[in-house]
Amino acid sequence: MRSATPEIEILMRGWTPEIRELALGLYRRTGALRFKYGREAITEADLRIETLLRERIGAEFPDDAVVGEELGADEDASNAGRTWYLDPIDGTLNFALGLPDFCTSVALMAGDEVLAAMVYQPLLDECFTATRGRGARLNGEPIHVSGRASLAEAVASMQLQKDGRFVRDGNLLQGLVMRCLKMRRLGTIALEMAYVADGRFDCLIAGRGVPQNLYDVAAGILLVEEAGGRISDHLGRDYLPGSTDLLASNGLCHDDLVGTIRELTDAGDQPSV
Repeated sequence: MRSATPEIEILMRGWTPEIRELALGLYRRTGALRFKYGREAITEADLRIETLLRERIGAEFPDDAVVGEELGADEDASNAGRTWYLDPIDGTLNFALGLPDFCTSVALMAGDEVLAAMVYQPLLDECFTATRGRGARLNGEPIHVSGRASLAEAVASMQLQKDGRFVRDGNLLQGLVMRCLKMRRLGTIALEMAYVADGRFDCLIAGRGVPQNLYDVAAGILLVEEAGGRISDHLGRDYLPGSTDLLASNGLCHDDLVGTIRELTDAGDQPSV
């Protein structure tokens, strides 16, 4: 079965009490910081939550494959009709340091299409969910993107990586900060995209020197789209798996954001692709 139904969304929400129990039981109790590849933090909570989700998915959807940040991909993931992408704690460093911005991200995909999504913030018990073609919700109630129409009015969030476009080009970064009304940086891209879907942020600007991981962004992509927003790369083209840059917005300020990036990139004599 390559499609998704509202029942899957309800099922994902049913996993949240166990996720919350694990997360709150280990929040600020992770001991000395541990790091994996790329100096990414990892805690016991990451492993335990991913194991929990794999068990729940395996019990309900034994024919689906799973790709998780901590435990990798199932051996037959490339042959499965549908694949679940899991980030048990997006914002692990925040979690370990006792900062409140972290979440669990779950997305069900068939090929390049996201079918169902959940981003769950355990501290606030906020569960953002979406099913393709059926809108986005927060704890079961419909949500929608904001109505602010220009970049000058926008509260933006930035997801910055040292090798990404927006850090490498100081003029571009400074220009974007100056053009937006306000800028925030939470350090958890899935939650930031959920906040775009809920109208708390007007846009998100994310750049990496390498492709974005699907377990980081797939759930947020569907949330934004189903809440009435828009997703693209930094030049306004359709976002595809493997892209290094991602823009998420309420749709109203999107062309302004893309145009500003083009203008500042050209002004800095930087490559436009």
